[in-house]
Amino acid sequence: MKWIASLIAGVVLGTASVLLHAAKMPLGLASALLGTGTGIWIVGRKFSKRFYKVLASIGWVAIVFTAAAPGVGNELLIQGNFAGNGLVLGGFFVLLVAIFTRA
Repeated sequence: MKWIASLIAGVVLGTASVLLHAAKMPLGLASALLGTGTGIWIVGRKFSKRFYKVLASIGWVAIVFTAAAPGVGNELLIQGNFAGNGLVLGGFFVLLVAIFTRA
């Protein structure tokens, strides 16, 4: 059950990041990245293993990749502008730091 909870936490963090990154450009992106890192770290702190951080990160990446891919009507939730690129690239960096940070 812990793996399901960590995967759901990653999906929720990814959804929040996608919806928040473009709002009020510098503050939205910063809060999305800060929330992602903090949330992944909390998952590892709660379940006491790095494996659960990795699972939460997989959930986050799945949501971000889905949001960055064109939909049926060619709509994008993560565009190729500074905010979108910052979310994807900064998010991967934040995920790596959160995974390898000691809980």
